[in-house]
Amino acid sequence: MTLFHRPIRSILGQMILLCAVFVGVGIYLRVVRPLLDAPSIRSLDPLARAVLHADAVMQAALRQGGDAAALSARIEADPSIQQLHGRNPSFRYFAMNGDVRVGTAAPRYLEKSGIARIIATRRLARAGHLCVWAEETVNGPRGLDHFGFHDCGTPRYVELRGIAAPIDVPVARPAQALAVRAWSLAQGFLLPALGVLTICTAIMVIHIVRIRRIARLVQPVEEGEARQLDESGLPSEILPLIRAVNRMIAAGAAGERRRRFFLSAAAHEMRTPLAVLRTRLELLDDSEDRTKLIADVRRLSRVVNDLLTLTRIRERPVEFVDTNLSAVGRQAVEGLDPVAMRQGVTLRVEGPRDAVVLGDERLIGIAVTNLVDNAIAATPPGGSVWITVARSGWLSVRDNGTGIAADRLPEIFEPFVRFSDRPSGHGLGLAIVRAVVDAHHATIEVASEEGRGTTFTIRFASAQGAGSRQSPVRRPLGSWVREGGTGGDGTRI
Repeated sequence: MTLFHRPIRSILGQMILLCAVFVGVGIYLRVVRPLLDAPSIRSLDPLARAVLHADAVMQAALRQGGDAAALSARIEADPSIQQLHGRNPSFRYFAMNGDVRVGTAAPRYLEKSGIARIIATRRLARAGHLCVWAEETVNGPRGLDHFGFHDCGTPRYVELRGIAAPIDVPVARPAQALAVRAWSLAQGFLLPALGVLTICTAIMVIHIVRIRRIARLVQPVEEGEARQLDESGLPSEILPLIRAVNRMIAAGAAGERRRRFFLSAAAHEMRTPLAVLRTRLELLDDSEDRTKLIADVRRLSRVVNDLLTLTRIRERPVEFVDTNLSAVGRQAVEGLDPVAMRQGVTLRVEGPRDAVVLGDERLIGIAVTNLVDNAIAATPPGGSVWITVARSGWLSVRDNGTGIAADRLPEIFEPFVRFSDRPSGHGLGLAIVRAVVDAHHATIEVASEEGRGTTFTIRFASAQGAGSRQSPVRRPLGSWVREGGTGGDGTRI
C-alpha cells in the first residue's frame, strides 16, 4: 500500500499514471480491439489468412513511397499478389498513397465508406497531426472484399476485392503480418502520445529540480536569520506558495528581533535595581530573612546576567582566532574547583597540550564552564567529571552522574529547561552553550544513559585543518587532575 500511495502523492507520478492509463486505453481501442474484431483474428482460415497477408503486402508497398509506376511495379512483383491474380480471376486491387493512385480497378468502397469525405475534410482543416485509421472486411459478390485507411499526414488507402481462393502463405508470415499490422495501427497513436508524455515529463522534471533547489534553502538556519527564498525561474503556479513562505519568514524574523530587543532591554534595565537592592540588603542587620533575600537577589542577578550573555552571543559577530582548547578546559576547571570541592567531585582535563581551534576564547570558555557546571550538579559525591580535548578540534565533557532520559534529550538546549534539583540552577546554561556552538558554526553531540552519566561533545574547526597559523601554546597542559575536597594542588597524570 505504501509503495502505491507515495507515487500517487507526487505530481509527476500522477501525470505518469494518468498518461499510462490514457495510453493503455488508446492501445486497446486503436490496436487490440480492431485486431480482435478482424476476421483474421476470429478465424485464421486459409481465406482470411490470404486477406490479412495481402493487406500487409500492400501496406508495406505504400510505406516505401515512390511514383505511380514504381509503386505499381513493386506491388505486381510480389509473389503473393501474383498468386492472387492466378488463383482468383476476379481479384482486383486499388492503392492510394497521397496523390499517387495505382490499381487494376477503380475503388468501390472509397466513396461508399465515407473515407473520401474524411480525406477531403482533413485536407481542408490541415489536420495532419491527428492520426486516423479504419479498415473492414466484407463478403463481396465474388469473394472477400477488404479496404483499409490510414492517415497520419499522408492518406494511405488499400482496397482488395474478389478473393475467393486462398494462396500459399508461409506459417510464419501471418504472425509477422499481424505484428506489422499491429504496429501500423499503433504508431499513429503511440508516437504522438509518447512524444507528448516526454515533453510533459521534461517540463515537470525541470520544475521539480527548481523546486528542490528552493527546498534546499528552506533548512534550519541560525536563530533569527531571515533568508528569503529566491523567486526567479520558478513556475507561476509555485510563486504564490513561495511568496507566502517569504512573508512568513519576514514576519518570524521581525518577531525574533522584537523578542531579542525585549529580553536585552529588560535584562539590562533589571541589573541596576538588583544591584541596588542587594546593596541595601547587605546594610541590614544579620538575620535569617536577610540571608535568604540576599541569596534570592543573587539568583535573580545570575538569571539576568545569563540572559544578557545569551542575547549578546546571538547578536555580536565572533572573532575567529587560534584558541587552545586545553587551556580553556583548565581555566574552566580552576574556576569551578571550589564548587566541585563542596560537591565532592573530581575534575579531570585530558588530551594533548596543542589542541588549537578557530574561535572566540571567551565564548568557548563560557560554553565549557556551563557544561562543567552542569556536569558537577549531575554527579553525586565521589564521582568524576572528565574534560577531554583532541587535536582534530573537539572537546567533550563527561560525567558519571544520573544521566538524562532519552525522551528529554531533544529539549535539553531549550531555555529554562532543568534536569537537576539544584536550587541555584535556572535552565539557561545549555541554551548558552548552544548559542556559542551556533555562533562558531560548530556541532554538539549528546550521549546519555540514565544512571551512568552524560557526555557532551563539541566539534570546532581545527586551526591546523583550516591551514591557519598555529598560535603558541600559552601553558603546557597534559592530563590535569584536581581532586575535589582534597586541597588546592593539581596532580599531573
